[in-house]
Amino acid sequence: MGTDGTLFLEGLVKTFGRKDAVRGVTFTMESGEVVGLLGPNGAGKTTVFYMVVGFIRPTAGRIWLGGKDISGLPMYKRARLGISYLPQEIGAFPFWQRPSETLSGTFILKGIAGHEERANELLEAVGLGGEDRPADQYSGGMKQKLRITQALSHAPRLLILDEPTTGLDVRERLRLLRVIERLRDRVDVILSTHHPEDVAAICDAILILHRGRVVASGSPGAVTATAGGRVYEVTLRSASLPAESEYEISAVGRGDGTLRLRVVGDAPAGARPVEPRLEDAYLLLTRD
Repeated sequence: MGTDGTLFLEGLVKTFGRKDAVRGVTFTMESGEVVGLLGPNGAGKTTVFYMVVGFIRPTAGRIWLGGKDISGLPMYKRARLGISYLPQEIGAFPFWQRPSETLSGTFILKGIAGHEERANELLEAVGLGGEDRPADQYSGGMKQKLRITQALSHAPRLLILDEPTTGLDVRERLRLLRVIERLRDRVDVILSTHHPEDVAAICDAILILHRGRVVASGSPGAVTATAGGRVYEVTLRSASLPAESEYEISAVGRGDGTLRLRVVGDAPAGARPVEPRLEDAYLLLTRD
């Protein structure tokens, strides 16, 4: 059983007390892909990652890596097989050091020769080559790039990033997404986010979770197509947004005394159909 792809999740279930946090998640990630795990807060994204990494055991289901069933392996053995995990919050980090010092120290602790060359090569890969400042002078996006180099230090086959763009402004997010996209030649990447625009920008495949269940999976184009015929634009002569119960709104534009709304679901009066975007499909698929 299993798959020769990088990662295969087979019917994963995780129950905490009487609550099912993850409900039968099945998904195949192929080699060479960047995959986006998309869902609102509380959808089960981090719980899925915890099961893959080995922080927690599934209540049911199995996890395969490169055709090998790793469901019963402890976390340290999964790391040896090539899984590297960067959580959203990682606690203390030696930002007072220069990045080359931090990475060289990591390689020395792991007994890896040529630590200076390896450190410089990784920093170049994420766009931090030549940076000679202590990292506490970095922007939020640059610090996140440095965390990613640390996660890459043992040359993993699978890099798991838990909401890597959280807290970054628009420019910083795009810079970091460019870095993640470039890593596909070095490592397979799966990242979680609740921003559809992030996965639309760089991901080959998407898995959308809602209340612990898979509500869609496939290419960005295929998932976007699920909202076909359900997306509209309507102009209202109003200075105030309509009540939340009236429309599922994906975008708003404001003019002189008017609101131009992009809505998903049923067509409002006077609306015209428009081509769907990924964020439209996401809102449609995760409605309660």
